[in-house]
Amino acid sequence: MYATVSLRRHLGTALMSAALVAATPALAGESLSIGVAPSASGWYFGYSEVSRIVSGATDHEISVRETGGSRENAIRLRGGEIDLALIDAIGAYEGYHGEGQQTDHHNPDMRVITWVAPSTMHWAVRQDRDIETFEELEGERFNPSSIGGGGEYITDMVFEVLGIQPDFQRMRMDDAAEAVVDGRIVGFSYNGVPPIPAFTEVHSSRPLHILSFSDEQLEAVTEALPFLSPATIPAETYRDMPEATTLGTFIGIVANSSMDEETAYDLTRAYWENVEAIAESFAPVEGMTAQIALDNTTTPLHPGALRYYQEAGLEIPEAVMPPEAE
Repeated sequence: MYATVSLRRHLGTALMSAALVAATPALAGESLSIGVAPSASGWYFGYSEVSRIVSGATDHEISVRETGGSRENAIRLRGGEIDLALIDAIGAYEGYHGEGQQTDHHNPDMRVITWVAPSTMHWAVRQDRDIETFEELEGERFNPSSIGGGGEYITDMVFEVLGIQPDFQRMRMDDAAEAVVDGRIVGFSYNGVPPIPAFTEVHSSRPLHILSFSDEQLEAVTEALPFLSPATIPAETYRDMPEATTLGTFIGIVANSSMDEETAYDLTRAYWENVEAIAESFAPVEGMTAQIALDNTTTPLHPGALRYYQEAGLEIPEAVMPPEAE
Protein backbone atom coordinates (compact mmCIF):
# COMPACT_ATOMS: atom_id res chain seq x y z
CA MET A 1 0.00 0.00 0.00
CA TYR A 2 1.29 3.45 -0.74
CA ALA A 3 0.93 4.64 2.84
CA THR A 4 4.67 3.92 2.92
CA VAL A 5 5.39 6.53 0.26
CA SER A 6 6.49 9.98 1.48
CA LEU A 7 3.90 12.51 0.39
CA ARG A 8 5.41 15.62 1.93
CA ARG A 9 6.26 17.30 -1.35
CA HIS A 10 4.07 19.72 -3.28
CA LEU A 11 2.07 18.43 -6.19
CA GLY A 12 4.10 20.80 -8.29
CA THR A 13 2.85 19.09 -11.38
CA ALA A 14 2.61 15.61 -12.56
CA LEU A 15 3.34 12.70 -14.70
CA MET A 16 4.56 11.50 -18.08
CA SER A 17 4.40 12.33 -21.84
CA ALA A 18 4.71 11.05 -25.42
CA ALA A 19 4.36 11.71 -29.16
CA LEU A 20 1.35 12.27 -31.39
CA VAL A 21 1.01 9.57 -34.01
CA ALA A 22 -1.67 7.46 -35.55
CA ALA A 23 -3.91 4.60 -34.60
CA THR A 24 -1.41 1.88 -35.49
CA PRO A 25 0.79 0.26 -32.84
CA ALA A 26 4.13 2.00 -32.57
CA LEU A 27 7.30 0.00 -33.22
CA ALA A 28 10.82 0.52 -31.88
CA GLY A 29 12.31 3.83 -32.90
CA GLU A 30 9.00 5.39 -33.93
CA SER A 31 7.45 8.49 -32.43
CA LEU A 32 4.92 7.93 -29.65
CA SER A 33 2.09 10.12 -28.43
CA ILE A 34 0.76 10.38 -24.92
CA GLY A 35 -2.46 12.06 -23.86
CA VAL A 36 -1.85 13.94 -20.64
CA ALA A 37 -3.89 16.82 -19.18
CA PRO A 38 -4.53 20.56 -19.65
CA SER A 39 -1.28 22.41 -20.31
CA ALA A 40 -1.81 24.60 -17.24
CA SER A 41 -1.79 21.59 -14.90
CA GLY A 42 1.11 20.23 -12.92
CA TRP A 43 0.54 16.80 -14.42
CA TYR A 44 1.27 18.20 -17.89
CA PHE A 45 4.64 19.53 -16.74
CA GLY A 46 5.46 16.33 -14.89
CA TYR A 47 4.67 14.08 -17.82
CA SER A 48 6.69 16.38 -20.05
CA GLU A 49 9.69 15.76 -17.82
CA VAL A 50 9.06 12.02 -17.89
CA SER A 51 8.85 12.03 -21.67
CA ARG A 52 12.06 14.04 -21.98
CA ILE A 53 14.01 11.67 -19.75
CA VAL A 54 12.57 8.45 -21.16
CA SER A 55 13.06 9.67 -24.74
CA GLY A 56 16.70 10.35 -23.97
CA ALA A 57 17.13 6.82 -22.64
CA THR A 58 15.47 5.00 -25.58
CA ASP A 59 15.19 5.12 -29.37
CA HIS A 60 11.65 6.42 -29.02
CA GLU A 61 10.70 10.07 -29.40
CA ILE A 62 7.96 10.74 -26.84
CA SER A 63 5.97 13.96 -26.96
CA VAL A 64 3.00 15.28 -25.02
CA ARG A 65 -0.53 15.83 -26.26
CA GLU A 66 -2.73 18.19 -24.27
CA THR A 67 -6.12 16.68 -23.30
CA GLY A 68 -8.82 17.07 -20.69
CA GLY A 69 -7.25 14.41 -18.48
CA SER A 70 -7.72 10.78 -17.44
CA ARG A 71 -11.27 10.19 -18.63
CA GLU A 72 -10.70 11.69 -22.08
CA ASN A 73 -7.40 9.84 -22.38
CA ALA A 74 -9.11 6.49 -21.82
CA ILE A 75 -11.52 7.25 -24.67
CA ARG A 76 -8.78 8.44 -27.01
CA LEU A 77 -6.59 5.42 -26.24
CA ARG A 78 -9.48 3.08 -27.01
CA GLY A 79 -9.96 4.84 -30.36
CA GLY A 80 -6.26 4.60 -31.24
CA GLU A 81 -5.76 8.37 -31.28
CA ILE A 82 -2.83 8.17 -28.85
CA ASP A 83 -0.21 5.50 -28.10
CA LEU A 84 0.04 6.10 -24.35
CA ALA A 85 -2.20 7.77 -21.80
CA LEU A 86 -1.99 9.41 -18.42
CA ILE A 87 -4.68 7.70 -16.40
CA ASP A 88 -5.67 7.26 -12.78
CA ALA A 89 -6.27 3.84 -11.24
CA ILE A 90 -10.02 4.43 -11.34
CA GLY A 91 -10.02 5.22 -15.06
CA ALA A 92 -7.84 2.20 -15.81
CA TYR A 93 -10.03 -0.17 -13.81
CA GLU A 94 -13.31 1.17 -15.16
CA GLY A 95 -12.00 1.36 -18.72
CA TYR A 96 -10.74 -2.22 -18.67
CA HIS A 97 -13.95 -3.58 -17.12
CA GLY A 98 -16.37 -1.21 -18.88
CA GLU A 99 -17.84 0.13 -15.64
CA GLY A 100 -18.73 3.49 -14.05
CA GLN A 101 -17.75 6.50 -16.13
CA GLN A 102 -16.31 4.21 -18.81
CA THR A 103 -19.41 2.03 -19.30
CA ASP A 104 -19.78 3.25 -22.89
CA HIS A 105 -16.05 3.10 -23.58
CA HIS A 106 -15.10 -0.44 -22.60
CA ASN A 107 -11.49 -1.19 -23.55
CA PRO A 108 -10.49 -4.76 -22.63
CA ASP A 109 -7.21 -4.13 -24.50
CA MET A 110 -6.01 -1.51 -21.99
CA ARG A 111 -2.72 -2.49 -20.33
CA VAL A 112 -0.70 -0.82 -17.57
CA ILE A 113 2.91 0.24 -18.11
CA THR A 114 3.41 1.65 -14.59
CA TRP A 115 2.05 3.92 -11.90
CA VAL A 116 4.02 7.13 -11.57
CA ALA A 117 2.79 8.87 -8.41
CA PRO A 118 0.07 8.65 -5.77
CA SER A 119 -2.67 11.19 -5.26
CA THR A 120 -4.26 11.41 -1.82
CA MET A 121 -7.82 12.28 -0.78
CA HIS A 122 -8.30 14.92 1.91
CA TRP A 123 -11.63 15.19 3.74
CA ALA A 124 -11.29 18.23 6.01
CA VAL A 125 -13.65 20.04 8.38
CA ARG A 126 -13.39 23.16 10.51
CA GLN A 127 -12.02 22.37 13.96
CA ASP A 128 -14.62 24.58 15.62
CA ARG A 129 -17.42 22.28 14.38
CA ASP A 130 -16.16 19.42 16.58
CA ILE A 131 -16.67 16.81 13.84
CA GLU A 132 -14.31 13.89 14.47
CA THR A 133 -15.74 11.08 12.31
CA PHE A 134 -17.19 10.61 8.85
CA GLU A 135 -20.50 9.55 10.39
CA GLU A 136 -20.88 13.01 11.92
CA LEU A 137 -21.03 14.50 8.41
CA GLU A 138 -24.52 13.01 7.99
CA GLY A 139 -26.79 15.87 6.89
CA GLU A 140 -24.02 18.49 7.18
CA ARG A 141 -23.28 20.97 4.39
CA PHE A 142 -20.04 19.66 2.89
CA ASN A 143 -18.23 20.15 -0.42
CA PRO A 144 -17.29 16.81 -2.09
CA SER A 145 -14.49 18.44 -4.16
CA SER A 146 -14.37 20.43 -7.39
CA ILE A 147 -17.34 19.93 -9.72
CA GLY A 148 -16.62 17.21 -12.25
CA GLY A 149 -13.23 16.32 -10.80
CA GLY A 150 -11.81 13.00 -9.71
CA GLY A 151 -12.08 13.94 -6.04
CA GLU A 152 -15.82 14.49 -6.38
CA TYR A 153 -16.24 11.12 -8.10
CA ILE A 154 -14.26 9.36 -5.37
CA THR A 155 -16.16 11.13 -2.59
CA ASP A 156 -19.54 10.16 -4.05
CA MET A 157 -18.50 6.50 -4.30
CA VAL A 158 -16.87 6.32 -0.85
CA PHE A 159 -19.81 7.91 0.97
CA GLU A 160 -22.21 5.59 -0.82
CA VAL A 161 -20.22 2.59 0.41
CA LEU A 162 -20.20 4.00 3.95
CA GLY A 163 -23.91 4.78 3.85
CA ILE A 164 -23.34 8.40 4.89
CA GLN A 165 -25.30 11.23 3.26
CA PRO A 166 -23.97 14.76 3.83
CA ASP A 167 -25.78 17.70 2.29
CA PHE A 168 -23.32 18.00 -0.57
CA GLN A 169 -22.64 21.54 -1.75
CA ARG A 170 -21.08 21.24 -5.20
CA MET A 171 -18.82 24.10 -6.29
CA ARG A 172 -15.36 24.99 -7.55
CA MET A 173 -12.36 24.58 -5.26
CA ASP A 174 -11.84 28.30 -4.69
CA ASP A 175 -15.52 28.81 -3.90
CA ALA A 176 -15.47 25.86 -1.49
CA ALA A 177 -12.44 27.26 0.33
CA GLU A 178 -14.22 30.59 0.76
CA ALA A 179 -17.38 28.85 1.97
CA VAL A 180 -15.41 26.96 4.63
CA VAL A 181 -13.80 30.17 5.87
CA ASP A 182 -17.09 32.07 6.17
CA GLY A 183 -18.95 29.11 7.69
CA ARG A 184 -21.44 28.35 4.91
CA ILE A 185 -20.15 24.75 4.81
CA VAL A 186 -18.45 22.64 7.48
CA GLY A 187 -15.67 21.34 5.26
CA PHE A 188 -14.39 20.32 1.85
CA SER A 189 -12.37 17.65 0.10
CA TYR A 190 -9.76 17.35 -2.62
CA ASN A 191 -7.57 14.75 -4.29
CA GLY A 192 -3.90 15.63 -4.71
CA VAL A 193 -0.37 15.38 -3.34
CA PRO A 194 -0.11 17.07 0.07
CA PRO A 195 0.36 19.74 1.14
CA ILE A 196 -2.48 21.11 -0.98
CA PRO A 197 -2.25 24.92 -1.14
CA ALA A 198 -5.98 25.52 -0.70
CA PHE A 199 -6.01 23.50 2.52
CA THR A 200 -2.91 25.30 3.82
CA GLU A 201 -4.48 28.68 3.09
CA VAL A 202 -7.82 27.89 4.74
CA HIS A 203 -6.09 26.26 7.72
CA SER A 204 -4.19 29.50 8.39
CA SER A 205 -7.43 31.41 8.99
CA ARG A 206 -9.90 28.69 10.01
CA PRO A 207 -8.06 25.73 11.55
CA LEU A 208 -8.98 22.43 9.91
CA HIS A 209 -9.15 18.81 11.00
CA ILE A 210 -8.57 16.03 8.45
CA LEU A 211 -10.89 13.07 9.06
CA SER A 212 -9.45 9.56 9.40
CA PHE A 213 -11.00 6.23 8.47
CA SER A 214 -11.31 3.36 10.90
CA ASP A 215 -9.78 0.01 9.93
CA GLU A 216 -13.29 -1.35 9.32
CA GLN A 217 -14.15 1.55 7.01
CA LEU A 218 -10.92 1.14 5.04
CA GLU A 219 -11.60 -2.56 4.57
CA ALA A 220 -15.18 -1.95 3.43
CA VAL A 221 -14.25 0.78 0.96
CA THR A 222 -11.22 -0.92 -0.61
CA GLU A 223 -13.14 -4.17 -0.98
CA ALA A 224 -15.95 -2.37 -2.82
CA LEU A 225 -13.61 0.00 -4.70
CA PRO A 226 -10.38 -1.96 -5.34
CA PHE A 227 -8.81 0.87 -7.33
CA LEU A 228 -8.47 2.90 -4.10
CA SER A 229 -5.59 2.31 -1.68
CA PRO A 230 -5.11 3.18 1.99
CA ALA A 231 -2.86 6.22 2.43
CA THR A 232 -1.40 8.30 5.22
CA ILE A 233 -1.08 12.08 5.46
CA PRO A 234 1.89 12.45 7.82
CA ALA A 235 1.66 14.51 10.99
CA GLU A 236 2.61 18.18 10.54
CA THR A 237 1.99 18.08 6.79
CA TYR A 238 -0.32 20.90 7.80
CA ARG A 239 0.60 22.95 10.86
CA ASP A 240 -0.31 21.26 14.16
CA MET A 241 -2.33 18.51 12.43
CA PRO A 242 -1.84 14.89 13.54
CA GLU A 243 -1.40 12.00 11.11
CA ALA A 244 -4.55 11.12 9.14
CA THR A 245 -5.52 7.75 7.67
CA THR A 246 -7.19 8.23 4.33
CA LEU A 247 -7.52 6.85 0.79
CA GLY A 248 -5.99 7.68 -2.54
CA THR A 249 -5.39 6.56 -6.07
CA PHE A 250 -2.37 6.28 -8.33
CA ILE A 251 -1.73 8.15 -11.55
CA GLY A 252 0.19 6.31 -14.24
CA ILE A 253 0.72 5.29 -17.85
CA VAL A 254 -1.28 2.83 -19.93
CA ALA A 255 -1.18 1.57 -23.52
CA ASN A 256 -3.20 -0.82 -25.64
CA SER A 257 -2.21 -4.47 -25.89
CA SER A 258 -1.47 -3.83 -29.59
CA MET A 259 1.66 -1.86 -28.69
CA ASP A 260 4.76 -3.79 -29.68
CA GLU A 261 6.13 -5.77 -26.72
CA GLU A 262 9.66 -4.47 -27.19
CA THR A 263 8.42 -0.88 -27.18
CA ALA A 264 6.54 -1.36 -23.90
CA TYR A 265 9.57 -3.14 -22.42
CA ASP A 266 11.91 -0.31 -23.44
CA LEU A 267 9.63 2.34 -21.94
CA THR A 268 9.20 0.47 -18.65
CA ARG A 269 12.92 -0.22 -18.32
CA ALA A 270 13.89 3.37 -19.16
CA TYR A 271 11.36 4.75 -16.69
CA TRP A 272 12.53 2.73 -13.70
CA GLU A 273 16.23 2.95 -14.52
CA ASN A 274 15.86 6.75 -14.48
CA VAL A 275 13.26 7.16 -11.73
CA GLU A 276 15.61 9.10 -9.44
CA ALA A 277 16.28 11.67 -12.17
CA ILE A 278 12.55 11.88 -12.82
CA ALA A 279 11.90 12.49 -9.11
CA GLU A 280 14.40 15.37 -9.13
CA SER A 281 12.29 17.08 -11.78
CA PHE A 282 8.88 15.97 -10.50
CA ALA A 283 8.69 15.69 -6.70
CA PRO A 284 5.56 13.46 -6.40
CA VAL A 285 7.58 10.57 -7.87
CA GLU A 286 9.94 10.57 -4.88
CA GLY A 287 9.57 7.38 -2.83
CA MET A 288 7.89 5.39 -5.58
CA THR A 289 9.27 1.96 -6.43
CA ALA A 290 8.33 -0.58 -9.06
CA GLN A 291 7.08 -2.94 -6.33
CA ILE A 292 4.80 -0.25 -4.88
CA ALA A 293 3.42 0.28 -8.38
CA LEU A 294 2.76 -3.43 -8.83
CA ASP A 295 1.19 -3.83 -5.39
CA ASN A 296 -1.35 -1.12 -6.18
CA THR A 297 -2.29 -2.24 -9.69
CA THR A 298 -5.71 -3.77 -10.38
CA THR A 299 -5.58 -3.68 -14.20
CA PRO A 300 -3.47 -6.12 -16.30
CA LEU A 301 0.08 -5.16 -17.25
CA HIS A 302 1.30 -4.88 -20.82
CA PRO A 303 3.34 -8.02 -21.64
CA GLY A 304 6.39 -5.86 -22.32
CA ALA A 305 6.10 -4.20 -18.90
CA LEU A 306 5.51 -7.60 -17.31
CA ARG A 307 8.76 -8.90 -18.83
CA TYR A 308 10.71 -6.03 -17.30
CA TYR A 309 9.23 -6.58 -13.83
CA GLN A 310 9.90 -10.31 -14.05
CA GLU A 311 13.52 -9.73 -15.07
CA ALA A 312 13.85 -7.32 -12.14
CA GLY A 313 12.87 -10.16 -9.81
CA LEU A 314 9.80 -8.42 -8.41
CA GLU A 315 6.76 -10.08 -6.89
CA ILE A 316 4.02 -10.04 -9.53
CA PRO A 317 0.44 -10.13 -8.15
CA GLU A 318 -1.76 -12.62 -9.98
CA ALA A 319 -4.37 -9.93 -10.67
CA VAL A 320 -2.03 -7.98 -12.96
CA MET A 321 -1.13 -10.84 -15.30
CA PRO A 322 -2.32 -9.97 -18.83
CA PRO A 323 -4.74 -12.45 -20.45
CA GLU A 324 -2.30 -13.02 -23.34
CA ALA A 325 0.38 -14.20 -20.87
CA GLU A 326 -1.78 -16.97 -19.42
